[in-house]
Amino acid sequence: MTERKKTKKISDRKKFEYAITALTSIIAIAFVVLFINSCQNGYQATNMRLLHSEGTVTIENAKGGTKPVSENLKFQSGDAVSTGADGVVSVGLDDTKIVTLENNSRAEFIQNGKNLELKLTKGAVFFNVTQKLREDEKFEIKTATMTAGIRGTSGYVYYDENAGGKETITLTDGSVEISATNPDTGETKTARLEAGNKLTVYLYSGRIEDSVEFQIDEIDEYELSEFVLSIITQDDGLMKKVCDHTGWNKDKLIKALNDIGNKNPKPSETTEATTTTTEGTTTGTSETESETSETTKKPTKKPTKKPTRRPTRRPTKKPARRSTSRSTSATTGGSRGSVNKITGSKF
Repeated sequence: MTERKKTKKISDRKKFEYAITALTSIIAIAFVVLFINSCQNGYQATNMRLLHSEGTVTIENAKGGTKPVSENLKFQSGDAVSTGADGVVSVGLDDTKIVTLENNSRAEFIQNGKNLELKLTKGAVFFNVTQKLREDEKFEIKTATMTAGIRGTSGYVYYDENAGGKETITLTDGSVEISATNPDTGETKTARLEAGNKLTVYLYSGRIEDSVEFQIDEIDEYELSEFVLSIITQDDGLMKKVCDHTGWNKDKLIKALNDIGNKNPKPSETTEATTTTTEGTTTGTSETESETSETTKKPTKKPTKKPTRRPTRRPTKKPARRSTSRSTSATTGGSRGSVNKITGSKF
């Protein structure tokens, strides 16, 4: 009986050890699967790469060296891209976030896990986020003093370091929260910008209060730049989303772009016209004299310039100094009216 009991105890112990070993293996495999999935998700959220480039484009690494420009080039945190006078470049921050730098622009890219930051140090950038960010994601576009928290919108940020650090943001869909800090006074103020509006930041170093002010203007299709219009009109999905959020018209967007193109012909067209004129004036002395006399008899009329469809842009005059209370002027009703708001209130 004793031997049988010992044998049974050994058998039960082995069964227990086998069970523990199997359970440990299952737990280990589960951890490995979770780890792989989390790494893949984190990689996808911050997989920055070059999508498209034209003209002069330079890519710098965090140490100041340069990288060769090539399609699908991977960006690392700290990398920067700049464009020349003829350069344009698009970077995919991931599958749902695309930014495009205009000519004569520069931006730095910083990532920390699922947190992305684009620092615009010069020029302009158009951003398009096609899917709303999750709670654990963050995407900010910064200039010298302004920060825009992007959650799932499109728009255009402009920073002119040569014009007293002028900073503006035009929103083409959704809404975004803007904050600006005056480096001289340390004052920070915030505002919310809605689609179809442009916000300009004004800083006043001589003020103790209200040293940061925002001017918000409602704009229409004809006040967008050629750069912005070309991006919107080339993407049907984006154009529909923009029109839905702003009330702008698709045909007007296309016409606005064509009007700009007609006023600014391509260099090749200008060269061709000049060549034709030159050839006409070198066909011979008699023909030239004949043309000259004919011109003298029948002077040509100067072509009358067609009036522009829209008035010129509003002057970017700095707002007059005001009291600390919020001053808002807006039209209400069914039609779109002009809005000119100066706000410095905290939200």
